[in-house]
Amino acid sequence: MTNMFKRSLVALAIAGASTGAMAADVTLTDTTYATDEFMSTMDEVLSKNVIITLNDEYKEGDYIYLRFEDGAYIDGHPNQLTVGYAEQLDEGDFDNDGNTYPATPGGYNDDADNDDVNKGITVDFVAQTSDNDGHTVLVYRVTNVYGDQMTASNDTTYDIELDFGRFNFDAPVVVAQSGVMFDTFSRIDTQPWPTTTNPWPFDTVPAGDEETQLFKMGPQFELVVDKEFSGELDVWEYRREFRTAGGSHGNNYLTDDGEFHVATTLNPDGGAWDFEVQIDGGATEQIEYTLSGDNMFGWIDSANPQGLEAIFTGNSCTYISHTANALDFRCATVDVVTNLMFDLMGTTSSYNNPKQDGEFALSATVNWTHTGAAYTAPEDGVLTVDPAFGETDLSALFAGEWTVNGSVTHIPYMPYSAQSASGEVTPISQIIYVTNKLRDPGFDDVIGSTDPAPGNPNVDRIIWVDAMAEDGTMYGPYTLNALANSGVTAIAGEIREALFVDGALATSGKFSLTVNVADYPTNISIYSAYNVNGSDRGWVQNDSVRTDLDLYKGNDIVD
Repeated sequence: MTNMFKRSLVALAIAGASTGAMAADVTLTDTTYATDEFMSTMDEVLSKNVIITLNDEYKEGDYIYLRFEDGAYIDGHPNQLTVGYAEQLDEGDFDNDGNTYPATPGGYNDDADNDDVNKGITVDFVAQTSDNDGHTVLVYRVTNVYGDQMTASNDTTYDIELDFGRFNFDAPVVVAQSGVMFDTFSRIDTQPWPTTTNPWPFDTVPAGDEETQLFKMGPQFELVVDKEFSGELDVWEYRREFRTAGGSHGNNYLTDDGEFHVATTLNPDGGAWDFEVQIDGGATEQIEYTLSGDNMFGWIDSANPQGLEAIFTGNSCTYISHTANALDFRCATVDVVTNLMFDLMGTTSSYNNPKQDGEFALSATVNWTHTGAAYTAPEDGVLTVDPAFGETDLSALFAGEWTVNGSVTHIPYMPYSAQSASGEVTPISQIIYVTNKLRDPGFDDVIGSTDPAPGNPNVDRIIWVDAMAEDGTMYGPYTLNALANSGVTAIAGEIREALFVDGALATSGKFSLTVNVADYPTNISIYSAYNVNGSDRGWVQNDSVRTDLDLYKGNDIVD
């Protein structure tokens, strides 16, 4: 509706230009910026002061019209408005009050001629009506104009500012139509609006001055991830620790942290909001966060991990609950960054549990309140309920991930036939199996360990594969749908399909494959072979078969 209001105004201004049209602009009428949350609690809401600047020489009997979009206007217009002689513009102190009021730089009266002084003017309310589009029109008539009539001055109505004060609007209607467009137009006394000879002679003022938006709204809150979680789990430590690059197999560490906060948004024009709600400070309200991830918290042994496995810094955060897939907690307020650090050795049992690799997602619910006591004078509107309570849900954002290193197996040679369609049977087929003899930390494969069996043994062992063609072109890495959990897993078909989709099988060729499995290397063995025409099988030696754990650990096979 706002756009239609503007289009109709501009079109009709062009069509209706006439000598009977008089000019005023609305550039001094400021927009009220109110958040969606604030507006949802309001029954009535006041605009900022409606001010127009006269851009013509008005006389008694002329008309000034104020128009508001649709049916949002309720009340608030003054019955009479007077600007005294020399009250706003008096370069020569013609009213002898000892004060001078110079012309606005660049304004109509900003000249080097005679001293300027504004005439006195009074306008009286005549009627409230509607135009053909249902917009509210308030009609004012100029009932008194007077000046000093001195040749030493330019007494004028140009640049007089008429301040009609704050008007009251229906808040739900304002929300429904995304604001209230306001414009003004004027007519001389012999051609009051509307006329039969020229029914729509609107003002012809500079573009952008003829109308303004009284209200702009938007969401008050946004979720911000300031620092993503970024640990890499080390299979050499049975997924119990992180590791960094460096040394023979990286330097291990035990903590990873992320940072985030709920921020107060800026208004649509980039400034602060005029009206907003407040955070509900109740002990069970405030801002509720959920950090989620598939089995990302299954390693936590403590019933309440705050200060142990999960350490909060900043914004007075408190633990609520957790499952294997989600951690819920509450923080005090907005615009304060919270740091959440996970300590993999928060407790001994939690340390011994293997950790799942995967992504984190962060969502939040802001619990807020709005009371009339938050207003400044004068009153800004009428609440539907006082106090009002509500909540704003903020959709989940990516908050980082824990990756994992793993066993690395090189298959130095694997032939492929050309393939022209997905799933096509070709003369050469591949045979690649991953076998996982699953032994997690806490079992007797950990030298010297007497710890109990872990509470989180079902972390997924992802498989990813890189391929290098004969000419050195690299393909992948491809993360397979198949998982190398306990047992035997076939992966040849997925690898072939990934190569086909990437266009690597347009012709027959040979590839070197690197198969990575996110598990302790001595758990993993890989069988690799190929078949020609269903009868001739060729076995391909790879480097996955190892027997000595300590020897293997010193061979730099972890990427």
